[in-house]
Amino acid sequence: LSVWAAYMYIVFFSNGILPGADLLQFETRTWEEVLNLSLNFFLVAPALNLPLSPVVHPILEGVFNLLLSWAAMFAGFFSDDRKDKPNLLPMLPVVIGMQFLTSAFLLPYLTTRTTETRDDVTREDLTRVSQVGESRWLGPAMATVGSYSIAWAFVGRFADFGELSERWATFLDLMSIDRVGVSFLVDLVIFGLFQAWLVDDDLKRRGVAADELPQLRAIGKYMPFFGMAAYLALRPTYQSLE
Repeated sequence: LSVWAAYMYIVFFSNGILPGADLLQFETRTWEEVLNLSLNFFLVAPALNLPLSPVVHPILEGVFNLLLSWAAMFAGFFSDDRKDKPNLLPMLPVVIGMQFLTSAFLLPYLTTRTTETRDDVTREDLTRVSQVGESRWLGPAMATVGSYSIAWAFVGRFADFGELSERWATFLDLMSIDRVGVSFLVDLVIFGLFQAWLVDDDLKRRGVAADELPQLRAIGKYMPFFGMAAYLALRPTYQSLE
């Protein structure tokens, strides 16, 4: 809760802590940047060289789409929210909201969610939304998007932004004035710190004792991004009563 309060103040309302203008005085350039990044969502438009694809700094695009693919992986924890385990904030709208305001939605969810008490949840206990989050393809698919985003940051738009040293220098210049871009970097740190928050309860409801599957547990909790992708692909499935 304290991290969320600090995040909301520093990212949206502070002056002098992060570069750029606060939410109350965002410049036109800021809104144009947000729109351009949204048009290049998951880098589909630039990869296909579509005419609607605006030119945005490739490292910023890479960070943005890595962040959104990471946020999408939290859908793998939809079963944290069930009829017999209600949370103050339903997880489906939280995960949707994370595609727009990332940690501004994740942190309140982690603050207000209920602790898992069951170790015998079955597939029949899950809602249809929760079952979508059980797909083995979620982690690998988002890992692919994230990997492509990282590669894009290094080599995307080569004709416009040149080699790594040149694009890194221009990216640092951009970050010196860009509140939105810096907030993405803050979000990456927060996702890395709080990725572990849901893993133990997720294993518990699948019937995995606290001393079981230590390697998978550690990977899912402490390896940022790719560890979550691996965890979602390799974790035990829910048993069925049928």
